[in-house]
Amino acid sequence: MKFVTDHMLGRLARYLRLLGYDTFYPEKPLDDDSIIDIARSQERVLLSRDRVLCSRYSNSLLIKSENYLEQLKEVIDRFNLDGKMMLSRCSVCNTPLEKIEKEKVKGRVPENVFLNHEEFYICPGCGRIYWMGSHTKRIIETLEEVLGFEGRGD
Repeated sequence: MKFVTDHMLGRLARYLRLLGYDTFYPEKPLDDDSIIDIARSQERVLLSRDRVLCSRYSNSLLIKSENYLEQLKEVIDRFNLDGKMMLSRCSVCNTPLEKIEKEKVKGRVPENVFLNHEEFYICPGCGRIYWMGSHTKRIIETLEEVLGFEGRGD
């Protein structure tokens, strides 16, 4: 399942990506016709808080809440999403992550991170490097607590 959000739903887009779902989020605001064109041409579900925009595209979900975690819950409940692919996409650019050898990240991550972690992932799209640090663990804990399922929080 793939999504497109309008510019009002940046945090929702980020959290859908953290769950592993391909989510297009425009870097700058787009007009309604452009968002619908992207949704239609890429076969994406349109997510928006804009009632008029959602009424113009049948494969859409009108998001009711203003809180990003409640928004995420709305999407999860409506489409029966799970966390099986959690942390598999770049939360910044949406590209699938690839595992990278530890030695290849030396000098590209803080020294204490390099010394204390064995598993790293890289985004081939933007070059960002990911590891299971305390920030990532807090994100997983938040998702598990608020949404009531377990992902990859080992």
